[in-house]
Amino acid sequence: MINVGIVGSGFIVRPFIESIKAVKGYKCRAICARNIEKLKAFKEEYNMDYYSTDVEKLLNDPKIDVIYLAVPNNIHYSLCKRALLANKHVIVEKPFTPTYAQAKQLIDLAHKKNLIVFDAVTLIHNPNYLKIKELINDIGEIKMVTCNFSQYSSRYDSFKKGIILPAFDYKQAGGALMDLGIYNINLVVGLFNEPKKVNYYPNMKRKIDTSGLLVMDYGKFKVSSIAAKDCKAPSGFCIEGDLAHIKSDYPCNILRDIYYVDNKGNSKHYDLKHNQLNHYHEFKEFKRLYKEKDLKKAREYNKLTLKTIRVLEKAIKSGKIIFG
Repeated sequence: MINVGIVGSGFIVRPFIESIKAVKGYKCRAICARNIEKLKAFKEEYNMDYYSTDVEKLLNDPKIDVIYLAVPNNIHYSLCKRALLANKHVIVEKPFTPTYAQAKQLIDLAHKKNLIVFDAVTLIHNPNYLKIKELINDIGEIKMVTCNFSQYSSRYDSFKKGIILPAFDYKQAGGALMDLGIYNINLVVGLFNEPKKVNYYPNMKRKIDTSGLLVMDYGKFKVSSIAAKDCKAPSGFCIEGDLAHIKSDYPCNILRDIYYVDNKGNSKHYDLKHNQLNHYHEFKEFKRLYKEKDLKKAREYNKLTLKTIRVLEKAIKSGKIIFG
């Protein structure tokens, strides 16, 4: 049994718990956050051993194997470092860190201590993603890639009224790129490695990007990536080659119903996900890494994280976004 200590009580915590319940082999031992009422509710609903408002209690708990961080983006680095120094494996919600330097330091520390630090990215563990990697070899020379993750945020109405929640707080490294655009970057970098050039064109309001267009230039082909929290439109992605294209009408974090369509219009449909919980496959893979002590594969995932964060950092700089 993998005993988990959860830090955070926001929206993402419930999908995490439901996913590890489905995977089996995990126990939610404790949860830490500031909102006592939320903590009591989580403890009772999921039969946790205890809750606390002091993260040190979880870090010093010898029965906790793994810390799951679901906290604002700007404190991913500090809390992950504290957990690693306490000899805990760590699962960090996306985006891993706002900067490459922070990501590198955490990953190097995990390597040094023979611990797993795991970037909680849904898509790269999804069987549909692996199928896309296979299909790419059959679409010819790639010409264009388009990704759109437009999702009107339930918090945007409050934001327009001047009520700033973490998702739209530049002091907490929020914004559309960090929240939704990171999924598009994960997909593209995972499939094609790092681009030659990165340019981000954000729509800024109150010092935060509420939506934006990210252009990644690979030389022989270009990538257009839209992330929006201030408007809503059909999401999805399309990878266009000179022989065929691969597309889905789902955003990259869900990655369902993949279609391979050749230039003659012949179409093949794939959906290998086998589970409706978006996070199921990533936490199934973490369980395997932990049980088998597969540090080699964990390091491979860490390399992809570093590439992804390097692109993210370039986009932030290009868009003249300043956090803090």
